Parts: sequence; structure tokens; C-alpha cells
Amino acid sequence: MSRVSGFPGEGGQLKIDHSDEGPTGALSRGAQRFRRLRRDERGQATAEFALILLPLMALVGGIIYFGIGLNYWLDMNRVANQGARWAAVDNWPAVCPRSSDPNYKCDKTYATCTQTTAAASHAKLQEVLRCSARNNPLVKLCYPDTAVADATVGTPVQVKLTAPYKFWFVNRVGITLTAKATMRMEQPPRLQIADASC
Repeated sequence: MSRVSGFPGEGGQLKIDHSDEGPTGALSRGAQRFRRLRRDERGQATAEFALILLPLMALVGGIIYFGIGLNYWLDMNRVANQGARWAAVDNWPAVCPRSSDPNYKCDKTYATCTQTTAAASHAKLQEVLRCSARNNPLVKLCYPDTAVADATVGTPVQVKLTAPYKFWFVNRVGITLTAKATMRMEQPPRLQIADASC
């Protein structure tokens, strides 16, 4: 049943019964109701948010992991510069103190960073630098222009750090972070244990 306006001059409304209008009238009313529901926008924002959520999370995750990788790379550059400076003056901090003994070498290796950075551990410079960086890089100390045996004052010494870096959401996508620093020797290289090649 529905209500329509009464005749002109009459107050009130007239009730009309649609019980005898047949199946076509009922279908047209159903179609009108469907059109009304289709125009209704309730839930539209939720559906749009669900569609955009995955790309948005990937973008935010990518920005975060790019920032972490950049932080590691800057840290590695700082360690490489410090290591090249220590190598140039043929000395490094108390973890491997310099000695006047010509036969003294910082060649004792330790498994963990706690032992490496302990006072007087006699670790190699490479190990000290590896433990100084937070992402556990591979450290190489070498003389790019000459053989290890021919290194002397004025010879360039290079410290190079490399470490793989992968993104969590695309495990196959990865890059190699590299940091390199070169300085000239200011002291004869007695304490360093250089790698065979750069």
C-alpha cells in the first residue's frame, strides 16, 4: 500500500492498494528499490580504503627500509673513514694498542664483538671496524697501488666495507652497501694485517 495526495479541495490522503497490480508492478517497485540502494554510498569509503591499503603499506614499508639502509650506509662510511685514519697512523684504540716491538702483530682473532672490543684484545683492525658498524659488514684493508710488502710512508691505504641489504617485502630484491676510504700512510705499516688485494 502507498499514499497519494487527495483530490483538490479535500484534506487528507487517499490509500491505494497495489495487491491487484500483478507481477510487473512488483518488479518495477523492486527495480526502484535496487536503484535506490545502488545510489546509496554507505561503505564506499571502506571499500576504497581496502583497495588502497596494500599499496600504501608497501610504500610506507619501502620508505622505512630505505631509511634503515641509508643509515647503515652512512654508518659504514663513518667507520671506513675512521679505519683509514687509524691505518694511516698505524695505530688504533686501546683494543689493539701500538707497541714498539717490531715483531708485535694484532693478529689474534676472536669470535664475538664483545671479545674483539675488549681492552687489549689484540684483534685485527678489520675486526675492530666490523664490530664498530651495526650491520656486520665485510672489512678489507689493503694498499691499492702497491704490494703489501712494499707499503711504506706515503703509500695509499684503503679500507673498504661491504654488506648485503635486502628489503623485507621483496626478499629477492637486494643491494650491496659499499663504503670506501683511502688515506696516505703517515707511519711505517708495522701493525696492520692487510688483505692481499683491494
